[in-house]
Amino acid sequence: MDRGLMVTIAHVQHITLLPRASTPVSRVTGVDDAGDKGASRSLRVFVIEDEMALRNLLVDALQEIPGVEVLFYADNEVSATNWLSSHDSAWDLAVVDLYLRQGSGVGALNWCITRREDQRVVVLSSQLSQEVRRKCLALRADAVFDKASEMDDFLAYCRALLGPPVGAPAVTPRMP
Repeated sequence: MDRGLMVTIAHVQHITLLPRASTPVSRVTGVDDAGDKGASRSLRVFVIEDEMALRNLLVDALQEIPGVEVLFYADNEVSATNWLSSHDSAWDLAVVDLYLRQGSGVGALNWCITRREDQRVVVLSSQLSQEVRRKCLALRADAVFDKASEMDDFLAYCRALLGPPVGAPAVTPRMP
């Protein structure tokens, strides 16, 4: 599977952006119903993950972080790129799984190359060789985390994006 992903990433220039479409994307929480939750700022998150059980755990873990608002999730490449293309300024962090049942997270990662400077993209996937990590970073992923072994690091990265608690020194999020 790793080899197939490398081929996909190596040929990413062949992925074309999809026009705005009305493909339904599952709604987790509304864009307008975010509460402050005591954080100094909010982090609006878009999740691309096809495994429902893992996605639910991920969404729950993210929503336990004060200030995090999970806007939407997509479970396939088409829904992900459609949502991204029609909500280009609605999100702060996109969390991308590379291995999807339909399509690949690489298409979404490719779409995010042209994102705003303040938007972050994190790959949270499995079977990540050093070569795949390098290729994700070459596609402007800000960080790459393994689902099985680096979930705590991923959540710490998300907390760091929100900034320090009031009165604490600033910490720059880093990739492990």
